[in-house]
Amino acid sequence: MQAWILHFALDELRRRYGHLVPDGLDPRHETAPFRIFREALLAEAARAATGPAELRMWWEGTFNGYCLVVSCEPAEALPGLRPAAVCAPEAERVADAPAGGYPLGRVAPGRYEVGRDAEGASYEAPFGAPAGHFGAPGVRRVA
Repeated sequence: MQAWILHFALDELRRRYGHLVPDGLDPRHETAPFRIFREALLAEAARAATGPAELRMWWEGTFNGYCLVVSCEPAEALPGLRPAAVCAPEAERVADAPAGGYPLGRVAPGRYEVGRDAEGASYEAPFGAPAGHFGAPGVRRVA
């Protein structure tokens, strides 16, 4: 099945949302900026949805730069999606949906919910500051 695949550069996510880390909290671990980004992206996807779609996420890149990649499947369910309203994507394409990734959300016309795994946990990506191997942002499971 074809998915709309969006690449959001980590530096751009930090520029747009990184300042939203509450005072006194470590931006390498705090996920408030991610939650605000996720909320905005899911709301935009629900606005654009003409049918149900599932969004998944993962990180791609190297120490030279990372992108939070979001797949929206099926691509045809979100014909009017404007990702730049949330954060300008570095790249986007329609391609076969890749296997794997973490659940980000489910959308339908006018509504959305945060994605959860089989045990009911969601996933968050702290991107306020470098936190992992070569600065990889990582993903945290939230039960």
